[in-house]
Amino acid sequence: MENRNETRPNRAAGMRQKNQHNRLLGCLKSPEPVNEKEMAYKIVIDEIRNQGVFVYLYLSPEAVRGSYDLYYPDMENALEDWQNLIDERGWIPLPEPPADAHDLIFLK
Repeated sequence: MENRNETRPNRAAGMRQKNQHNRLLGCLKSPEPVNEKEMAYKIVIDEIRNQGVFVYLYLSPEAVRGSYDLYYPDMENALEDWQNLIDERGWIPLPEPPADAHDLIFLK
């Protein structure tokens, strides 16, 4: 994965937002390195109106909370970096997250 952004511990999960979200879950075709020791197995792209886009990285196939996030200025840049890495299931829309759990994966 060639990424223009640095990975960092998830900092957006605790932010309170009242803005609309556009959230997409994608499972990776194969694990992608996050750092020298950890691999991401799936991602959530969370577009927050007037704030930009966070990509949450999940360190196991069963994880429901992100361990790291990336920031992008817009959805187009995030999709450009990740689109070809997503498996055949494609993007799965997710519902609006709770205010204090932006990285939480849950289905209605």
